[in-house]
Amino acid sequence: MLKKLKQTSLIQRATLLLCLTSIGCAVLAERQWNEAYGEPGVVERISQSPSESALEFHRDIKPITDQRCVVCHACYDAPCQLKLSSFEGLDRGASQVLVYNGTRILADEPSRLFVDANSTQAWRQKGYYPVLNERTQNPETNLLGSTLYRMLKLKQAHPLPEGPILPDSFELGSDRSQQCSPIESFEQYEKSYPQWGMPYGLPGISNENFKRIEQWIAEGATAAPQPPIPESYRKQMKIWEDFFNQDSLKARLASRYMYEHLYLANLYFDELKADQTSPEYFFKLVRSSTPPGQDIKEIASRRPFDDPEVERVYYRLRPVISTIVDKTHMPYALSPERRELWKALFFNDDYEVTSLPGYDPVTAANPFLTFKSIPAKSRYRFMLDEAQYTIMGYIKGPVCRGQVALNVIEDQFWVFFVDPDVEQMLYESHIREDNLDHLVLPAADESNALPTEIWTKYADLQNKHLQEKLQYIREKYPEGSEVTINAIWDGDGHNPNAALTILRHFDAATVLKGLHGPKPKTAWVITYSLLERIHYLLVAGFDVYGNLGHQLNTRLYMDFLRMEGESNFLVLLPLKSAEKEFKHWYRGAESEVKDYIKILRESGLRTNLLNYQSNQHKAELLDKLIDFLGPDIAQKPSPEHALHSLTTLQGSYLRWMPENTMLRLRDKTGQSQAYTVLVNRAHSNVSSLLWENDRLIPAEDNLTVLPGLIGSYPNSFLDITSEDVPALAHAIKSLNSEQDYRALKARFGVRRTDERFWEFADWLHQWKREHTPMQSGLLDFNRLENR
Repeated sequence: MLKKLKQTSLIQRATLLLCLTSIGCAVLAERQWNEAYGEPGVVERISQSPSESALEFHRDIKPITDQRCVVCHACYDAPCQLKLSSFEGLDRGASQVLVYNGTRILADEPSRLFVDANSTQAWRQKGYYPVLNERTQNPETNLLGSTLYRMLKLKQAHPLPEGPILPDSFELGSDRSQQCSPIESFEQYEKSYPQWGMPYGLPGISNENFKRIEQWIAEGATAAPQPPIPESYRKQMKIWEDFFNQDSLKARLASRYMYEHLYLANLYFDELKADQTSPEYFFKLVRSSTPPGQDIKEIASRRPFDDPEVERVYYRLRPVISTIVDKTHMPYALSPERRELWKALFFNDDYEVTSLPGYDPVTAANPFLTFKSIPAKSRYRFMLDEAQYTIMGYIKGPVCRGQVALNVIEDQFWVFFVDPDVEQMLYESHIREDNLDHLVLPAADESNALPTEIWTKYADLQNKHLQEKLQYIREKYPEGSEVTINAIWDGDGHNPNAALTILRHFDAATVLKGLHGPKPKTAWVITYSLLERIHYLLVAGFDVYGNLGHQLNTRLYMDFLRMEGESNFLVLLPLKSAEKEFKHWYRGAESEVKDYIKILRESGLRTNLLNYQSNQHKAELLDKLIDFLGPDIAQKPSPEHALHSLTTLQGSYLRWMPENTMLRLRDKTGQSQAYTVLVNRAHSNVSSLLWENDRLIPAEDNLTVLPGLIGSYPNSFLDITSEDVPALAHAIKSLNSEQDYRALKARFGVRRTDERFWEFADWLHQWKREHTPMQSGLLDFNRLENR
């Protein structure tokens, strides 16, 4: 055991080893540690005057943890909640409580780093245990008392076992059980799981990096204070904080609206970047009880529209000090041009605000009530301006984690938007004051809800919404009305957000500007009220710490929104084709869309002016939309595309391929290019929460092959030359078993066990930094396969 603990009696030692798994003996273990190494206590690690010879976190250690640790330990799904993307996260330590827990009966208390506690001591009071030594400070104890060091040392002592595939003793996947062992019970962990050192299930770090971390921990694991924000940034911060904190009622309401939509963004000052390089700092827009010029005192509410419980809210810019990771990175530019646009949208004379809305949950969760004073067209244009960001909040916000959250959408579909400057083709409830209550969302029930309410309450409200829509169309167009392609927003002729592609990768997803991949099975047309509800359902209104009822209601309500978006698209088709498509999209669940089909039948909307020339109406409509939006909106691979032979693959053999494969293609000149190969799983329908495998149709699976690195969670790596492409395509088409796939990986792949793994991972991140610096963030390796 530990050196000083060896000095205890054999009886004490035997008792301790026998009892470590029980609560009572955990207390005994802690007592033994206290006697040997002193009582635990938080250590002040920020050194104002560090020794010149001592190692320092940001300069000497962070480059290592960024490359080797953050790729698994970041955000809500970091194992044991150990976030290594900042020194503050490392100092906070770990927790045995799961953030993603879809079975909890009551909501948990939030535990957001930088938000829900302001000191390491406060995190200890919330149950977080240290991974750095917090007992007697000396080199020996600093190493023995650090679970971080002991985890790294365990991997050094027990490298990955030989062989291309890890044995079943390694539990992998985002839903694997977690062994979160404080230092007092760590010896038992070492005995039970000797091969579970860190990095877990991956090759160990280099001996040089291990020695550097070892020295830093032995010296006391200190960090220097971060340098102050440069003056150029502080000037921009003042300009924007002044903008967000004007005193008029109109300005305060507008700022509340902007905040509730921007709080997840990584904001940057467009004026302070050169070309497309990444800025030195990103910022979060936060609510504070203190005005500009004073230290930020962030209001730690579950949702951005919860009662702040202060007389006046101030909107402040807090610098992002954590390493940027792809799975949460949503860059959003603040520029003089954007400020002028927002002034035009929100500060014009077309409306007045005589009082500010409150924060009671029912009103605050319904943006149509809260912001009814602001013209809907202004709100819609605000979201359309960066529509990719608006939709991406669902994908990269906390709701996105897990297959249960994402099996509400197809694996690949295209999204278009109704033009805000033309008469909308569908009824919008926000026009009628007395119907606003019918758009209430699950967040109105806050974070503890009954899972049965979705069908007894929200289903009834959605049905009323559909009936109101039908009545409105009949009243407005008693003789019927023509729907034309001009009902679709064209991006004002220049905005690439006019059309989006959404790609689901089983339990993750991606949103891209433009139209990518083969023509999809389904498509959406999004109206203002639909876009607003998506945001307040899945982003602003979603609480990752909420109970089973809240999370289930959120998922089930999204069924309504998906079908509404799909039905809006089908309005552009001839009626018979629209009905046929809808029923095809919901094979085995046709009853789910009967109300939407009723609207299509009885609305009287006609599409004669679209002049369909073929009997393939959906494919022709997609071509018409591409022509209308401009040829640059669709990214079609040409025959000269390096991986063109892969783009044509479709069939049941793709069932053996993972959802997301990142690929390095090396040409004859030695140049390398990154690609992503995405498998689009076909479903008979996506209307059911459970039994997704029963609704898969492998014969209809296809591939989307895109240049660049798409997605945050790669499942597989391939490393090939241009000469390998035909053989790779043949190997994929020949897949008929797991053994076939393993042979493919043996020939073309870089497995998690490969000695080239870290070199390949470093190349991927370097490629991202060079080619997409503004969007660049570290990938997450928690979903890498073991095949």
